[in-house]
Amino acid sequence: MKLTCKQQDLARGLSTVSHAVSTRSTLPILSNILLSAENGRLRLSATNLEIGITCWVPANIQEEGTTTSPSRLLTDFVNTLPPADVSLALQPSGQSLKVSDQRSQATIRGMEPGEFPTIPTADGGEPPLTVSVSDLRTMIGEVAFAAATDDARPVFTGVLARARDGRLTFAAADSFRLAVRSVALTENGAASATTLSDMLIPARTLSELAKVLPDDGTVYIVVTPNRNQVLFRIGDDLELVSTLISGQFPNYEVILPKSRTTRVTLPTDELRQAAKQASIFARDSANIVRLKVAEGQGDGLTPGAVILSATAEENGDTTSTRDGTVDGPGMEIIFNVKYLTDVLGVLSTSSVALELNSPQQPGVIKPVGDEGSDYQYVIMPMHSTR
Repeated sequence: MKLTCKQQDLARGLSTVSHAVSTRSTLPILSNILLSAENGRLRLSATNLEIGITCWVPANIQEEGTTTSPSRLLTDFVNTLPPADVSLALQPSGQSLKVSDQRSQATIRGMEPGEFPTIPTADGGEPPLTVSVSDLRTMIGEVAFAAATDDARPVFTGVLARARDGRLTFAAADSFRLAVRSVALTENGAASATTLSDMLIPARTLSELAKVLPDDGTVYIVVTPNRNQVLFRIGDDLELVSTLISGQFPNYEVILPKSRTTRVTLPTDELRQAAKQASIFARDSANIVRLKVAEGQGDGLTPGAVILSATAEENGDTTSTRDGTVDGPGMEIIFNVKYLTDVLGVLSTSSVALELNSPQQPGVIKPVGDEGSDYQYVIMPMHSTR
């Protein structure tokens, strides 16, 4: 193997695939990156056996070939090189890769490429779904954080992906909250939307995918023939493949409230600030925040309001009042403040709505002003004996 490429392209490619490099595996090969000079480009691949990322880098190929190289060592060295041409040459014996520019060089010993696991492809899989990069990034940001982080119940560590009637829906839950977001599929992918079966994608996969997505473009989502993996293809130079979670995701639609008694609308940043202040005191008291919705006065001069209060046992308390538009009777409900700060941290609209039915029933947070958005975030109430 012998080639030349731009340092910027190589560094970017190595950084991208490093998101799939295993850091705790007992298999040494998983800490390596597979490099293949073929078809006029350099292919970089990494996998931790749960996800695999492949990135293609423009290169001038003098000799085709394949090797592996320790991810951290290779990436760190390439990052120290100036933005100019970099040469990669596999030495005649062994798996030593010479990396050099005009002033520096290094020889990095790798492992036999035959030991590197095969990364699945989607050849022969189901028809692809097509969604814009911006829509997919928004869906991941607004939904994936609501999935469970422990593996006690694996289905709750995943995000349900469902395609129906030209729309793609993501849903995630951890038994205490539920986030649901839909976007329209692009024209090429809409035709297959009525036939694609539900799939359960690990939330960790989507979080890693969000880190490597480019600023714009189109994403093709393909399920492999055995329905054990899903592949995300972005343009012609980036692919991420992940195992799917087996199991049945709960019917989230029955959890979504169909009505509301009270709806309050207020600026997102105001509620975000109040929730953040409450969290400072609530963290010492099971994250309890009391949220009171107060109706406005009939004189038209006194607006409605949301009052958030929290108490730190033996250390103090806090109360924050934020004006808002209230439709319906006043009400008081107890939430886990972390669930409030989490969702308010990902919403980008200037206003947000909180819909309530009773202190014992779930509350719903929705963005206001995002045309076409059907995002819903459901929070189960807490109960306190105090």
